[in-house]
Amino acid sequence: MASPPSLPSEILFDQILTRIKSLYSLGRCRLVSKDWNHITYDSWFWHLFCKRSGTVSGLLIPNKYSSTLASIDSMSNKTLILSSLLNFLPVPVKIKAVSSTHGLVFCVSQNPRRSSVAPDYFVCKPTTLQYETLPNPKTRYFNRITAMVVLSSKPLRYKIIRFSDPKTPISVYKPHHKLKSYNNLMCEVFDSNTWAWKKLKDVTSLPYCVFFGFHRPCVTACGACYWLLTNNQVFAFYYGDNEDRWEIFDLPQPVRDSDCFNFNQLVEYQGHLGLIYFDRRETFMKLWVMEDHDKKVWSKRQALNIDLEVLEDLEGYCAPFPEALYNSDIALMKGFYKVIFYNFQDSSCKVARLRDQPYEIFKLQSDFEKVNLRGPWRWQDFSFIYFLFAFALFSYGLCFVLGL
Repeated sequence: MASPPSLPSEILFDQILTRIKSLYSLGRCRLVSKDWNHITYDSWFWHLFCKRSGTVSGLLIPNKYSSTLASIDSMSNKTLILSSLLNFLPVPVKIKAVSSTHGLVFCVSQNPRRSSVAPDYFVCKPTTLQYETLPNPKTRYFNRITAMVVLSSKPLRYKIIRFSDPKTPISVYKPHHKLKSYNNLMCEVFDSNTWAWKKLKDVTSLPYCVFFGFHRPCVTACGACYWLLTNNQVFAFYYGDNEDRWEIFDLPQPVRDSDCFNFNQLVEYQGHLGLIYFDRRETFMKLWVMEDHDKKVWSKRQALNIDLEVLEDLEGYCAPFPEALYNSDIALMKGFYKVIFYNFQDSSCKVARLRDQPYEIFKLQSDFEKVNLRGPWRWQDFSFIYFLFAFALFSYGLCFVLGL
């Protein structure tokens, strides 16, 4: 029996997949095969997809007065100021975390004139002008890092992970060892299904003087959030339906054994955890990808060629380092009052000028489909109705007893 005819790959990818209208449908298409997953991360495919579907894709860069979205796809290489979109929130806010592939933003109110007032927490989707006010976490310690993850899209369920620590480290005495100090991290997780914060067990295994990377948002891949520690280890937080856990593991062996100064950066590469390793003695960067997240198996994929002279001429001094991967072919770099989109294929650069110096950048991909940020209905949502019903029942009983 002859096999049914198949569509040519050019028609399948160029004319069909690029016309998908939502990121949710695109994510399901990526599960079909490795080829489909690989193609949908290429520069040419993503450019056509954003153009035909109207998807917003770029870098969300917070600053003091507004937030800037820098993009090379959906905005024709221009920068879009999102201050007008964020004005639908009731107060000025500071962005704390972003769910990069779902367009959700977690932010906190900022009012420097009233520092004693507890801040308000919000989750919003700027493209649809939706927002919800979240309950305040109970921890009074200093917030260190925050992450936002989406467990399911339909129905929408998301979690917010918040790590904080006290002002002083915790000292622990061990027999036959010296007195050691540890960073006693407090972890709280907000679940949209329960609409409440849950405090987890304290994380006490970070030694003193080991911290999370400064101004580096987490990388989300394969059901976990990853942060690079200052001792070149990886802190992983696994978020599940009913269980949250964490662990620390090492970078690839060749990276750990390097005896010279190098630059390491965790990135998301085609849905997997990736590591960009850059040695100053060489003119290219090495990309490592974690093939097996359970056994922590790394594999070296390819050398990302980079022209240091082009970047140095563009920046005017030392060439900047990559902060993330925009897609399989383009790296994101922070310059002086600018962000740079560097293409590894032809060493070309596209620059987005900014009014302020960028310190944090968040990848943002969002469609215009409305979502249910509130989550499922809970009995607390009907508490006022229950109160009125109980009050009416009590009044009727009282009138019956008094014979009125």
